[in-house]
This record gives sequence, C-alpha cells and structure tokens, in this order.
Amino acid sequence: LMTLFGAVSSMHHATAAFTSGLRKELRPTKRNIFPGAIPITEADKETCARQTGQVAPGNALMGKPSQCSCKHGYPQAFSLDPAPPTQQFKRRSMDRVNSGLLKLTCPLIVNAVDALEDEGFINKMNSILAAKEGEDELSQCMNDAHAIHSSTRKKLIFGPATEESNDDNQTFQMLKSKLGDKGAEYFLDSGVAGANPLTKRKDVKCLHAWLADYLFRITDEEACCDGMTSNHPIGEAILQSLKERDIDFTGTDTCYHVCSGGGVDVESGDGAVTVPIARNKQRKKKDKELERRRRRQDRNE
Repeated sequence: LMTLFGAVSSMHHATAAFTSGLRKELRPTKRNIFPGAIPITEADKETCARQTGQVAPGNALMGKPSQCSCKHGYPQAFSLDPAPPTQQFKRRSMDRVNSGLLKLTCPLIVNAVDALEDEGFINKMNSILAAKEGEDELSQCMNDAHAIHSSTRKKLIFGPATEESNDDNQTFQMLKSKLGDKGAEYFLDSGVAGANPLTKRKDVKCLHAWLADYLFRITDEEACCDGMTSNHPIGEAILQSLKERDIDFTGTDTCYHVCSGGGVDVESGDGAVTVPIARNKQRKKKDKELERRRRRQDRNE
C-alpha cells in the first residue's frame, strides 16, 4: 500500500493531462451547489434512477461534476441537497436529511469500490493516516475536504452569508426539530460522508464519497472555489487501486446500457455491469444473517 501512495503524485500529473481533453466552459448557476459542479437536468435525474435503481435520491440531486469523465457522457456522481424540500417527498414533515453531500452513482465504479471496501482498503488507508499522525499530504487532503463539505452544507442551508444563528431560517428550525439542537449543529459541521467533525482519529469512512469528491475536482484550477483544489491524493489512491484491478473509470464499451435504460443484462460473466445493491441494504441483510447464526448456535449449545 505504501508503494501505491508513492505513485499518487505521478498519477496526479497523468490525470491532469487526461482532463485537459475534457474541459468545457462552466455554465453559471442560479443557486448554491457543490464546488466544481454544474446544475443537473431532468435527464440526469432519470439517469441517476437507472444507475441506482432508486427514485428517492433524485429528489435531492443538485449538481454533477463540471467535467464529465465517462466516455459515454453520463454523470458518474451527483451533489445532494442536505435538506431537500419536504414537498418533494410523500411523507409528513421533514424526515429525510443527507449527511453526505455527494453520491457516487456510476454502476461500474460503485461495484468496483464496493469490492475495494470489502477487501479492507478503508482500514489500510486509515492505517497510513494514523502512521503519519496528520503530517502528510493525505491528512491535509482530508482536512481540506472536510472543511469544504462543512462550509458548503452551511451555505446550502443558510445561503452565502451562512448565518447559523438566524433563528428565522425555516430549514435550520426543521433540522433542529428533527435532530435536536446539538444534532443540528453536528450535522452542519460534519465533513465528507457526514464524518464526525470532533474526532481526532482520521477515518476515510466511505471510499465512494471520497471518489465522488475527487470527480468534482477534475476541472480547471481557475474553476475551483471555496478552497477546493484539483490536488486529491485520496481519490487518486482509490483510482490507482481500481486501475490495478483493470477497472477503467471512464467506462467500458457496453457499460452505458445500464445508464441509458437499455437493460442490465447486456453483459455477462466477469464483465457484467449491474445496478449496485445499496450498501445499507447489504449491511442489514448481513446483520440479519449474523443474528440468525447466533440464534442457531445458542440453540445448539
């Protein structure tokens, strides 16, 4: 893994060369969205639903990376509204908030990153961060990204002025009613993937969120704002690991069938690209199976 991180710097330069062919003029936005993002379209919402197999996330979508890295032109990640308007959901009151501001959606990449997490890559990265004791490029990347996510979340809730003490802000009041006063403040201060802003331990927590954050950095340096830069060693390390597993993050020749609605069974065998199962559903299923095993063991004893 140390060799992997040693290759990150050279990969950053290679990625910069790649993105030079992807640069486009940024379109102006009418509302605050994530740095490095452009507004989504209705077609993007439909693409997200096909990519994830879920409709609910589409209600919270706000932006997509300003530069498209997919060879077929489909968004691979989206930025989310941390507190989507209540009327968009068929529920009473505001019972959906997004602790994470970004969602990785490309089925090809999501499935590949799922496998990385299952192999223990998060623990490996956390071990590197702990060994460096915050005095390295990875730690600086993490600190900067957490600060950007917290700042952006506050701007989305309060507007550019980020008047956190404004008791007249309806969204903030709804957050406090749902999460409590301390919970609402914690929510506003949280970083990438809703990371705990108070903990001193460095925790990558979610590779999907970090890779999504990386995708929003693929842009001209001049287009970066709010302290964001195109330098992202954490994302580059994840991407390098995918490359070593022969995963091309720009896509395969036929992976577009999932995003276009052409069907998920176009490919077969080891190259199949399918709609990912939500990780929280996988965890629940795993927890239930572990509980069943525990009960069977207790009965046998």
